[in-house]
Amino acid sequence: MHSLRLKLILGFLLVLAAVIAGFDVFVYTAQRHALMHALDGRLFAATQAAARYLEIESGQPVFDPARENSARPPLPRVFRIMDEKGNILGQSPGPISFSWPTAKAGDPNPRRTTIRPDRGVNWRISTWTERLETDAGNSAKARPEGEASIGIVVQCAESLAFSAKELRELSSLLALVSLAAILIAGGGSYMLAGKALRPIRRVTAALETVSETNLDQRLDPSSFDVELHPLITRLNAALDRLEKGFQRERQFTADASHELRTPLAALLSAIEVLLRRPRPEAELIEAHRDNEKTARSMQAVVEGLLLLARMDAGKAAPARESVAPAALVEDVFSSIGIETAAKSVRLVQIIDPAFRVQADPAQLRLALLNLIDNAVRYNRPGGHVSVEAGRTGGDAVIEIRDTGIGIPRENQPRVFERFYRVDPSRAEATGGCGLGLSIVRKIIEGHGGRVSVSSGPEGSVFTIVLPDA
Repeated sequence: MHSLRLKLILGFLLVLAAVIAGFDVFVYTAQRHALMHALDGRLFAATQAAARYLEIESGQPVFDPARENSARPPLPRVFRIMDEKGNILGQSPGPISFSWPTAKAGDPNPRRTTIRPDRGVNWRISTWTERLETDAGNSAKARPEGEASIGIVVQCAESLAFSAKELRELSSLLALVSLAAILIAGGGSYMLAGKALRPIRRVTAALETVSETNLDQRLDPSSFDVELHPLITRLNAALDRLEKGFQRERQFTADASHELRTPLAALLSAIEVLLRRPRPEAELIEAHRDNEKTARSMQAVVEGLLLLARMDAGKAAPARESVAPAALVEDVFSSIGIETAAKSVRLVQIIDPAFRVQADPAQLRLALLNLIDNAVRYNRPGGHVSVEAGRTGGDAVIEIRDTGIGIPRENQPRVFERFYRVDPSRAEATGGCGLGLSIVRKIIEGHGGRVSVSSGPEGSVFTIVLPDA
């Protein structure tokens, strides 16, 4: 189970730990450098102090620590002094746990070395070389090479145990302080994360009151932090769409129930009348014809509802292939020829046979059939219906024009709604079920296109626009 609070806390602690680790490394490195710098300064001063115990006798340097001289500084604890031939002139008493590094007069001045014995602590050694006068009486003074002088090498050493101890103590202190800082920050971030997530809990609590019977509630963005305003706006928009969807579904269910209840009640009533007493054969035949008409009306409603349900569920995705609208229109003209002749409506097709579109042949034929059939049904006797097609701006455009009764302007926006009829009484007379234009819009939108209507006293124009896939 993923926790947003836990992710926020862990993310904050990881960043804090990285910052603290960087700070600890910086402090440790700076302190180590400072300790080594101070140590090297002491060792260099010690080499200078040891060199002052040299005396020149008979042109040779002699180390005499016993001779009293108040100007001399104290000798370092661990040291040795050699001449340029490597002879030891003097050294500190007692054994040492390391081997002195080799050195000779003329080496870089000064030179610092860290000795790492196999066992024990490390030692820091400073090596200093100089050339001393051999003709300056008893005093040993520095002199350039090439004159009456002799080279000496002075080495002083100091254990790194004290520095190592200080660094260990510093490491322990940094670790303790860092751990305490992380623990304190962890507790603080836990409380801050809880406070930061409190608006989300408020949103959750508000949404828990929303149900299918209470979809009109909305969240007020002004009562939340500004960072949550986009989320609240989108949630309210989702609730708007959900409410409209439920309203459509309730209306759809009510309309479907009404459309099926009326013909079903008529069918049952007719059957009950027929069963009351024996009927002549001619009367039975006429009654069965009426019942068949009612049943077919119900069948049209059911098939239309099933088709729309499949399209709503995305289970009737259109196939894309090259289709000639001229051939489909000609087929539709043939299928409604009887009704067209009965109303003396003239059908006209103005489409180039070579003109083609990318569409599903069966679905596009059904859309054209519904539009042309409506144009014939609601036309005036002796009127005409024309179908034109062409390409505009890369899109395929098909127009169905009629000379019918027209559609009032206030009704035009709703003609594509399910079960909507401009004049219910005329629809019953023509046998419509109120689903044809809804199916047309669903088919065209499934192809990525659009369908629209414009109408006036002299007829209507339905326009289909299909994108050039």
